[in-house]
Amino acid sequence: MSEKTVKTKEPLVTKRAQDLQALFVQPASEETYHAVEKFLYKEARLLDSKMFRTWLQDVVSEDVRYIVTSTELRANNERRYDLPDQVYLFDDDYRQLSIRVEHDLDPQNWRSSPQEVYCRFVTNIEVFETDDPQEFTVRSNCLLIRSRRSYQTDQFFCTRVDVLRQDAGPSGFKLKSRTIDYPERCVSGHNMLVYL
Repeated sequence: MSEKTVKTKEPLVTKRAQDLQALFVQPASEETYHAVEKFLYKEARLLDSKMFRTWLQDVVSEDVRYIVTSTELRANNERRYDLPDQVYLFDDDYRQLSIRVEHDLDPQNWRSSPQEVYCRFVTNIEVFETDDPQEFTVRSNCLLIRSRRSYQTDQFFCTRVDVLRQDAGPSGFKLKSRTIDYPERCVSGHNMLVYL
């Protein structure tokens, strides 16, 4: 009776996930960690309070890149074709974010009456050094709850990878880049007109 060799497939790990792990090597100091934590909480407060212009001015760098993608996770036996796994939901620079902010604050915007209410939870914050002593890679989880009318509540959850640059301004840092791999392939909310 011959023995059958059963081949088990390795879990699929995207190249992007492998690349990200290379960024999470050298933890930053406790002092830097607490400064970044304060920065992220301030950002959440500004966005929850709909102080979008202040958020742009105090938090966001003018050379920012704000990326939200969605990755399709296929079963191992569905990987027959070499198709792109990621779809870009947002790929914004400072100008595009400014346009979005002005649109959101426009009183003629259909979302302004009744207004939306936001509540963000930022957790699992990790801060890592980079090759540039003025910049830090920050990994965090974010849960955003958006409510509009008594029956319209949406939840958005994600892991964010930010690059923060030290800055002499009121926030202490500026957001140089934010990359989000959004876990839902089909967004279950009414829309995704939010800042994660």
